[in-house]
Amino acid sequence: MRALHRNIIVLLLLLAFIGSASAQVIPPSIDTAEDLRGRIEAAAEWGVTKDLDIEAGIETRLNNNIGSVDRLHSYIGAKYEIGKYLDVGGDYILINIHDSAKGTWEKPRHRFNINAEGSAKVGNMEFALRERVQTTLRTDSVNRYEKPNPEIILRSRLTATYKIPHSRWSPYILFELYNTLNAPKAVANFKSEPLMVDNYITRYRAGVGAKYRADRDHRLDFYYYFDFDRNYNIDYKKGSGDMKGHVLELEVRHILGISYKFKL
Repeated sequence: MRALHRNIIVLLLLLAFIGSASAQVIPPSIDTAEDLRGRIEAAAEWGVTKDLDIEAGIETRLNNNIGSVDRLHSYIGAKYEIGKYLDVGGDYILINIHDSAKGTWEKPRHRFNINAEGSAKVGNMEFALRERVQTTLRTDSVNRYEKPNPEIILRSRLTATYKIPHSRWSPYILFELYNTLNAPKAVANFKSEPLMVDNYITRYRAGVGAKYRADRDHRLDFYYYFDFDRNYNIDYKKGSGDMKGHVLELEVRHILGISYKFKL
């Protein structure tokens, strides 16, 4: 009887080992890249009331060492001043992505942002903290185990601006974190295992820039961003559902940008 019990225990342990081995996820390989990118933006602002502003504009983004168009962002948004130190608002962005290798435009994406920004002044310094919930809806067909749709990200940005006395220039520095809220977690087989949600920081951004006020209605913004972007690229076999690829993509992006805004 003891021998039978021992054999049963050994069999259960063996089955548990086989089951755990079959459920193991392929450890991610690492793919690194670096790119110089550019941004050119033009926008118009309209003060509807004393506390409510509407802004609309278009931004062209360049990649491949500023050699090709990456995407176009067309947006409209509103900002409402609750008090002297707090603004809330939201905006919609239509994203058209360009595939430079194929020379074609992919199906557009729709992005919705909800923003809350608090600020405080200390002498000639102004500090601002913005929290943004960013939701991006894809129009192409994706496997929800590979890409979330919609993708939800929390963006936290801290900015420090110095207003130079008797000058039209205002230099600033900023730091921002992107935190994904619903990224799919890698599984061994998406057909047999439930969808699990992962949460991790996808981007670290540090930037410097300077705003120039030409007059009361026209402003320019020159900036440089250093982005460290990290994302998991998960790929499954359509037939069996088994994982066939798991890559941690790490990319350093140097972004040069100029923005022009005017008040209506």
